[in-house]
Amino acid sequence: MKHPLSIAAIIAGRFSNFISSPPKESEEINVILKNAPPPSKDEITPSPRAGMVWSPGFWNYVGGWYVWEAGHWELDRQDQQYQKPGWQKVIHGWKLQHGGWRVTSVNFIKSGLTVKGQDDGVEARYDPLAAFR
Repeated sequence: MKHPLSIAAIIAGRFSNFISSPPKESEEINVILKNAPPPSKDEITPSPRAGMVWSPGFWNYVGGWYVWEAGHWELDRQDQQYQKPGWQKVIHGWKLQHGGWRVTSVNFIKSGLTVKGQDDGVEARYDPLAAFR
């Protein structure tokens, strides 16, 4: 008598697509620790590259442990500035500042609004690196 269970599993699988998972928060979780992180590792900073920004390595805090995140290259973005990751001394201890891009120009916001509002029949260009920005 395995048929009723099999049918129930098939039905559950069919309707699981309609149930949406809870939305993920876009903000990073703020981590504030009482003890200072370990000293940074000596990392060789590579020579500058055109169209790239170097993000230095830092101690990340994962699952109660400090984990070294090695430095890496980021693609440069127009009208944005890269904030380097690291730890900042605050009143109650040490706060982890995740690296990321910050808008530095109002032109960036305006250009995003005009592109969305335009309907000139202009064909969208394929951007192979869009998933990494």
